[in-house]
Amino acid sequence: MLDNQSLFRSEIRSLRDEVAALRAEREAESARQGEAVRALRDEVASLKRRLSAGQTGGSGIDFPPAEFLASPLVIASGGEFLGVQGKGKHFSLKDFVQLIERKESAAVAVETSWKRQDGHWVLVVRTEDCDGGREQNIVLVAKKTVTPSRNTVTEIIRLNIDGNDAPDALLLTLFRQLKTVFNG
Repeated sequence: MLDNQSLFRSEIRSLRDEVAALRAEREAESARQGEAVRALRDEVASLKRRLSAGQTGGSGIDFPPAEFLASPLVIASGGEFLGVQGKGKHFSLKDFVQLIERKESAAVAVETSWKRQDGHWVLVVRTEDCDGGREQNIVLVAKKTVTPSRNTVTEIIRLNIDGNDAPDALLLTLFRQLKTVFNG
């Protein structure tokens, strides 16, 4: 009887540990789902702002195709294409835009818009520090490119910050920082 009681206690401890692990997993999944919902709400709000801006301006919304936004985002450097690889997936232009739009808060206003120009897609980002009134304008020009290894990618061909073209060294630094954020 004592052996059975000891066996039952061991089984109960094991079940308690399993229940605790399942609860922790459920809480982690709930947090991931909450973050996904917040991101979707932010994206919907951004799309509504773009739509209302397009309606008041009298022009329709020009927006790149999903395939272009989802392709790996790269820069050309020394004849090679450099991108950011994350946990099982590549960093895309869509991920880049989401990083920018997440900066929007009560203190910082972020406005993004797209336009098609000379066969390239141009992303214009305007940020404004609501407290200090400081504005920043970023223009990113990207195009669809096929690499020598026959991968279709989205290549940044120009990045302009407040009227100044970013040098290649700054783009390389940006991609290193993106890798840290993307894998963090």
